[in-house]
Amino acid sequence: MADFSGIRLLKYYGQKLKLFFFSKDILSFLLFLAISAGFWYVHALGKERERNLIIPIHFVGLPMNVNFTNSPPMEVSVDIKDQGLRLFDYSRAQLPPLVIDISNHFSVKGEILIPSDQLRLRISSYLKQTTTILEVRPDSILLKYERLYMKTLPIVLKSQIELAHQYQFSENIKMEPSNVTVYGSKKILDTLKSISTELLELKNISDTCNYNCKLNQIKSLRYSVNKTRVSLFVEQFTERKIQIPITAINCPDNLAVRTFPAFVNATYTVGLSKFNILNPSDVQVYLDYNDLKSYKISKQVLKIKNNTTYISNIRISPLEVEFILEQK
Repeated sequence: MADFSGIRLLKYYGQKLKLFFFSKDILSFLLFLAISAGFWYVHALGKERERNLIIPIHFVGLPMNVNFTNSPPMEVSVDIKDQGLRLFDYSRAQLPPLVIDISNHFSVKGEILIPSDQLRLRISSYLKQTTTILEVRPDSILLKYERLYMKTLPIVLKSQIELAHQYQFSENIKMEPSNVTVYGSKKILDTLKSISTELLELKNISDTCNYNCKLNQIKSLRYSVNKTRVSLFVEQFTERKIQIPITAINCPDNLAVRTFPAFVNATYTVGLSKFNILNPSDVQVYLDYNDLKSYKISKQVLKIKNNTTYISNIRISPLEVEFILEQK
C-alpha cells in the first residue's frame, strides 16, 4: 500500500514539473535566453582576441648527401591577434605543417640561418591576411649540416622461403632495384659490403609472386631507396632422363681420351616449362686430363658441370668409367 502511494506521489510531482517547464512563460523565457546567448556569442566573435598557435614545421629540399648535425625545430609557437570568428578557423585538431624549402640555401659554411624577419614573412603567408603576428618562438632558426660520403652497394635478400611440394624456382630471384646508394660517414661506409633486406618469410609457395621488402635500416645512414621489389618465379618440376656424351678437358692436342662407355645415363630435375629444352652445353659430364696423367689405373670418377639455372639434382650412371689415352 505504501509503495502504491509513493508511485502516485511521484506521478503528481512529475506532472507539476512538466506543467512548470512547458508553461507559456517558461518557454518564452528560455527562447529569449537562447536568442540573447546567440547575440552575445556573435558579438564576442566579432571582437579582436589573442590566442597561441603551435604550427608544425616541415623542411623540404634536403639533398641526399646532406645531413643535419643539430636538431631542427619541429614546430613554432606563434601568438596572434584577429577577430574571434577568424580565430575560430585555426581551432583545428592539427594544423597543416609550415613547409620551408631549403634546397637553395646550402653553402660551404655548413649552416643555414632563417632570421626573424624571414621567418615572420613565411608564417604571415601561412596565416590569414587579417591575422596579426604578435610574437614567434623561436624567433629565428639555425640549421647546421654536414656533407655525407656516398657508396653504391648491392642489396642482399634475407629470406626463409619454403616452396610447396613438387615445386622449384624456375629462375633466379630478382630484385628491383638490386643496388642502393648509401650516404653516411666514411668510417661506417668503409665497413659495409652490402645492405640486407628485412627478413622475408614465406611458406608453401606454389606460384610466381612479387613482394616489396624494406631494407634493413642502419642508424645514421641514408638510403636512396628504402625498399626493393622481390620477384619469385616458381613452377612445378618433374624428372627427365637423357644420355649425355662424356668429354675430356685439358687434353694435349696430340692425345685423345676414349672412355668406355662413351655416354652416361643422366636423370635430373627440371621445371615443366623447360622440360624439352636442353642445349649441349647446359650439362657437361667430363674427365680432366690433368687428373688422368697422374693415375696409373685406367678407371676414373666422372665430373659434372651444370651450366644452367633451371636444371638441378643431376645424377648419372655409371659414376666412373674406364679410359685409354690414344695418340692422334
